[in-house]
Amino acid sequence: MSLDVYVGSLTRYYTEGPIAVVEKLARQQRIPYAIVHGNGVDDCPGLDQVVRSAVLAWRENLRLGLGERLEAPFDWDEAADSVSFNEKPGWDGYGATLLLAAHEEHPELPLPSNVLPDWPDDPAYLAATAEGAATRFDQLLIPELWLPHPIGFTFRSQDVTGQDVEIGSSIGLLAQLRALGEAHPPNGDRPIAATAHEGMRVLIQMAEHSVQHRLPMKLDF
Repeated sequence: MSLDVYVGSLTRYYTEGPIAVVEKLARQQRIPYAIVHGNGVDDCPGLDQVVRSAVLAWRENLRLGLGERLEAPFDWDEAADSVSFNEKPGWDGYGATLLLAAHEEHPELPLPSNVLPDWPDDPAYLAATAEGAATRFDQLLIPELWLPHPIGFTFRSQDVTGQDVEIGSSIGLLAQLRALGEAHPPNGDRPIAATAHEGMRVLIQMAEHSVQHRLPMKLDF
């Protein structure tokens, strides 16, 4: 299973996805729409409007739920034809970046030399992501979906299709990635450092796109 990072409107992301996901999205957000099953999205007129309505309904529910915790208008570009970006940090690059951040928080624990398949079981990563842990890299270590909004925290909610997801801020993510890069300049001699810097390069680039174009950013796997 590969790991991609997507930056673009959620409307575009779901419109270009499987019809079954669109049906689930419409049901979840209580948007009436009859899908005509055929050869693809061309058989479903008005699909992008349906998806956009569902995304906007989801966003409004988030806004109401967050209430006074929001410090700015809660909006971003949700046009179906907005620009989008895809990159592949790979699980090794992504995992190495998270491990580097976790061990920056817990320098008393030895940083592994390489990224192993069981890296989510790393003691420093588990400690940094434990419930109630105060970490400087919360926007990197925890979310799967980042919104281009100055949210100074992460929170667990449901995505547009009703799946549980941890949500953060791409603005905060970008600041934390840059801080991690400054703490670990790309001149280390350990394999995990080189892998992490490749992962950071991709994540920083995508977070910059998210902030610049006011578009959500999400892991796609």
